[in-house]
Amino acid sequence: MDGIKPSTMMMIGGGAVLFISTFLDWWSVGRFSASGWETDAFGILGIIVALFGLALAAGPALTTFANVDLPEEVVGFTRNQIYVVLADFGFLVTFGLTLAGDTGIGLILGFISSAVAGAGAFMEMRAEGAGSAPPTRF
Repeated sequence: MDGIKPSTMMMIGGGAVLFISTFLDWWSVGRFSASGWETDAFGILGIIVALFGLALAAGPALTTFANVDLPEEVVGFTRNQIYVVLADFGFLVTFGLTLAGDTGIGLILGFISSAVAGAGAFMEMRAEGAGSAPPTRF
């Protein structure tokens, strides 16, 4: 495992923990609690965050460990740009729900792991543009 970059490990680990966090308590009041999968409490947001976490973990894992060739661009966006958007959406949802109060451990893990995955994706995105020419004047 010599060739694995820390940014890739951050995306895989952050996405996996984000996915797992949706099964834990996102909201807790007394003896009542709800996970991210309980659509009565959070609508479809928890399920979308789980899918985004799965994509954040599976995409880099498949290209790194299984040598799967995923397309470099999808609808004009690079893979790393898509990973940044997925992680940022997960962060905004989980952090926004954390501010609502009465949060459970799953929601706290969710926003921390999505921040880690987003940082890893941003590092990857910056590294892919590092070999390009510097910007020029107009």
